[in-house]
Amino acid sequence: MIILGLDAAQNTGWALYDAAPGTSLSSIKAGVLKATGETYEDKAAALGRALVLLIKADRPDFIAIEMPIRTQPGRVTRKVKFMGEAQVEEASGSGLNAVISSNQMVGACAAIVGAYGIPFQMIAPVTWRKAFLGFGTHPGWARKDWKRAVRDKCQQLKITVTNDDMADAVGIAFAGAGCQAFRALQMRAA
Repeated sequence: MIILGLDAAQNTGWALYDAAPGTSLSSIKAGVLKATGETYEDKAAALGRALVLLIKADRPDFIAIEMPIRTQPGRVTRKVKFMGEAQVEEASGSGLNAVISSNQMVGACAAIVGAYGIPFQMIAPVTWRKAFLGFGTHPGWARKDWKRAVRDKCQQLKITVTNDDMADAVGIAFAGAGCQAFRALQMRAA
């Protein structure tokens, strides 16, 4: 079964992961969809059109999308569940424009995926990082440290990525294989 991982943003990283047993992780394909336009809505529409083309070309069975930014500036702590396990996520909030943009881009992806009837699940950054890197939090790490760790992991696994957006999408697709929704889909297909 093919999992499409999406790091939805104005430059949306995508990764296609064949989760069939025995398939090499180095076979993961990754790329970027660019959201163009003047307004958030224009960019969301452009992202939606690009995602339609990707879905038609590669026909994923399941889609994992990174959860959008939900908070504004400040220190935030929240609990997220992954495979029944509660995890605490603590991070700095983002500016209001980043929150709006993130939610617009994720909303565009969710709408397209929903229109195609493809099963999907939202995955929090702490969750996909734990699945891909083996740890979801690291005190003192900034955004650049996470980006470097994910790119390094892709390099170790011989997965070709040329930017941070692609690397994050690989981690999201990888974590998608552990999602309850994906496992249920596999069981129905068996």
